[in-house]
Amino acid sequence: MPPIVLFDTEFTAWPGSRERNWRGPGEHREVIQLAALKIDYISEGIQIEQSFNELVCPAINPTLSDYIVDLTGITQHALENHGVDYASALKAFHQFTEQGQLRCFCWGKDDEVLMENARLLSLPQPEFGGGFENLMDVFNRAGIAVNDVCSGDLHKVFQLPLKGEAHNALHDVRSMAVSLEHILAQGLLDWSELTQTR
Repeated sequence: MPPIVLFDTEFTAWPGSRERNWRGPGEHREVIQLAALKIDYISEGIQIEQSFNELVCPAINPTLSDYIVDLTGITQHALENHGVDYASALKAFHQFTEQGQLRCFCWGKDDEVLMENARLLSLPQPEFGGGFENLMDVFNRAGIAVNDVCSGDLHKVFQLPLKGEAHNALHDVRSMAVSLEHILAQGLLDWSELTQTR
């Protein structure tokens, strides 16, 4: 069976922007970090085949708010020295997903954030034929209520050790991966359910 991709985004935010649904003057959910793991499942557990992690420079609001710096730990200096433009990040992610053919899972609606950013910058939207799915729905179908848990804290639900901090996109996908491995090992989910397009 083919591998799957777990991915996560971090994006620009300000105090109260989430409650306003980013409808305040000049507010947009511009991606500042895009991270992913390409994983397969073998008898010993989840195997990470490849990782992806890009810092992304926002174009409309290039200066990060103190709020998002404190939340994510991503600094202006880091973006200016290591960030790429969104078009480059999206193209690289599309290639990482084998030209969009692999099934992609996020915690929530990060796929909408990806396409929203493409529209915002008038970029062509690449095809992701493998499809996107909210991993939260997968856990709910397995009988695990996790609607109020953020991806970076998901591993704590199962008391699984993991270094790092929530709201770092790479940590968040690692949290998703170890939690997914746990419920697979518990027999609450079958790997084949993840590789089939719904």
